[in-house]
Amino acid sequence: MKKLSYIILSLISLGLWSCQEEPVVCCDAPPETAEVSDLNIFIKHLVGSTPLDFTTEYTLPSMEEVTFRRFSYLLSDFYLVNSDDSKTSMNDQFAYVDVRAGKTTFILSDIPKGNYKGLGFSIGVDSAINHGNTNQYPSDHPLSPINNSLYWSWEGGFIFTALEGKTLANDESFIFHLAGFRNKTNFEFPLSFTKDNPALNATLSYDIAEIFQNPEIYNIANEGASTHSTSDPVTNKLFLNMRDVFSINSISE
Repeated sequence: MKKLSYIILSLISLGLWSCQEEPVVCCDAPPETAEVSDLNIFIKHLVGSTPLDFTTEYTLPSMEEVTFRRFSYLLSDFYLVNSDDSKTSMNDQFAYVDVRAGKTTFILSDIPKGNYKGLGFSIGVDSAINHGNTNQYPSDHPLSPINNSLYWSWEGGFIFTALEGKTLANDESFIFHLAGFRNKTNFEFPLSFTKDNPALNATLSYDIAEIFQNPEIYNIANEGASTHSTSDPVTNKLFLNMRDVFSINSISE
């Protein structure tokens, strides 16, 4: 009888146990990630109001007639100005522009959705990048010397802008290789737009004539046809003139 009672109690206990709800195992919800997409940059290169090519003869503000054979430069420090005046930086994104090679467009990636009121960037790079280890960049990176041919191995720094051509009056070449981290030139353009899911397209213009004027006209014959310095009078004057070479035309989906 005792044995039978024990069996009955055991069955009852087992039944009660099996009726209990299984414990719910909870997991943390995955963190939300910001929705991002791209910003495509298109740059038109002009000499005054005339598109740049390498067969046309141009008259500079100094009234000197020239042709161009090379124009290339580096851009860095891209950012967007948020509606509250804070900045969204696009860290470690760079651009190498070479007009003759047709490299006049590039993509900025991982742009968060939001409302923006401006776009900023720089010609050139900061001191840490300028004097950093170039071997860290793959061969197709904008800062790879193999890719851009804008690095002074003897000086240990990048050429920010390379502008070369010929003056027609005396058939002599000019070569302006402009560099020096202290000469990094910053730009910021007020422009209100909303970044949604689709990629945006921004069109900018670069007026090469402005390198030779504003605030001062530069005369190649009188002031020098070359520079490979970071601080000589030619470099200083041309960098000062470069502060208004860019303008922004539009930004849209």
